[in-house]
Amino acid sequence: MGINIQKGNTMTQRATTALSLHYHVKPGQREAVLVEIKGILDRCAQEPEFITGIVHETPERPNEFVFYELWKGTRADFDANQGPKPYRKAYMEKVKQFLEKVDVEWNSPILEWGTNLTGLNRS
Repeated sequence: MGINIQKGNTMTQRATTALSLHYHVKPGQREAVLVEIKGILDRCAQEPEFITGIVHETPERPNEFVFYELWKGTRADFDANQGPKPYRKAYMEKVKQFLEKVDVEWNSPILEWGTNLTGLNRS
């Protein structure tokens, strides 16, 4: 789903999808997980629908990472185009051995400041 943005007398629509992942890493597996995350984001960055990916850490919880990927299109587009990719399936299979838990959340950006990655910045 996109959002209509009014600029002057024209309306534009640009759908983007954000995939947020919260990894709870097994003790001693932090570096192994980072290697896998870097590898998948390097591959994702080659995809024409990929906008950006950002990895966060919380110093108080060194065995947790939060990262998100921002993609052009809807979640259905992502599922159809990215879900079947062999490198993504291989990543998911490999990284799960290093994780205690994964929280996954899908979001649709509706407002943006500072950049125009989603096409929603009205400033």
